[in-house]
This record gives sequence, structure tokens and C-alpha cells, in this order.
Amino acid sequence: MRRAKYHKAYTVNPHSRARLARPDLPHSGDRMVDWVFMQFVTFLRRETLRIRRKKRLVDPDDPHRVCLRGLMDPDTDKRARIIHILINAARSVHRDRDEEVGTLIHELSHIVFWKTGERFIVQMENMLIRKFSSAQRRYLKAFLPRHEIKNYPRPTERSFATA
Repeated sequence: MRRAKYHKAYTVNPHSRARLARPDLPHSGDRMVDWVFMQFVTFLRRETLRIRRKKRLVDPDDPHRVCLRGLMDPDTDKRARIIHILINAARSVHRDRDEEVGTLIHELSHIVFWKTGERFIVQMENMLIRKFSSAQRRYLKAFLPRHEIKNYPRPTERSFATA
């Protein structure tokens, strides 16, 4: 009888911290930040997400062709349901690849928090950049490709851009 109580006291609660802790992912210590990071990694590991770097990334819907930091396009290929994330690789926009991680965080926030506005996404991006541990930033940086593309599919009208 005593052994059963001991065993019951140490069973894993599905709502406890142990459920969120994934040993293969780096942690920051903040439960909300770790949850968002886990959502980002879940989307990054899917085959329906493509990350590309483009040297001169411009807004395709703007007649003035404004240069963008990043672009998330959910409807490029409707049959395959592929989400494209394009990141500007120009040195004038991102000095190094560490700054590209901030843009990747912004574009992934558009996927995870898809019903929110741009103001919330920018606030979330700033908070996550500060709160992510250096190991988490390195983990996200590993998903950025090193090569650049010259052409990309024409985005639709519902694209989300970061100016």
C-alpha cells in the first residue's frame, strides 16, 4: 500500500513542466518562451516549410518596390501547401547571419500567431530575441540556408512582409 502511494505521487502530470521539457531542444528557463521555441521548431521540421535567402528582396505587391527584411508567403504552391519564408541576404539589411535569426523569428511568429496583427508580432519578436538563450538562437540559425536564390515564385496578395 505504501509503495502505491509513493508511485502515484511521482507520476507525470500531462499539464506539468515535464511534458514541455524536451531533452533534445535547448531551453531558456521561461516556460512561455520555451513553448514558443518548441512551436517554431515544430514548423521548421515540417516538410511544408521552405526557407530561402534572396540577395535583393523587394515587396512584390508594392509598385515602388520597397526593400524588405523578410517575407512569409503561405500560398505560393496551393497544391502542395508549402509555406515559403524569404529572408533578405543583403549586407545592407542584415550585417551578419545573427540578424537574420531575428527576421526568421519574426516570420515564424506570423505562422504561429496567424490571427494577430503586425504590432503584436513586432512586440513578440523583440521579446523573443531578448529572452531566447544563445543556444536557442544557434539552433534556429542552423535552419537558415547558406546559399542564396536568384528567382522565387511570385507571391500572392495575402503575403506578410517585414519592412
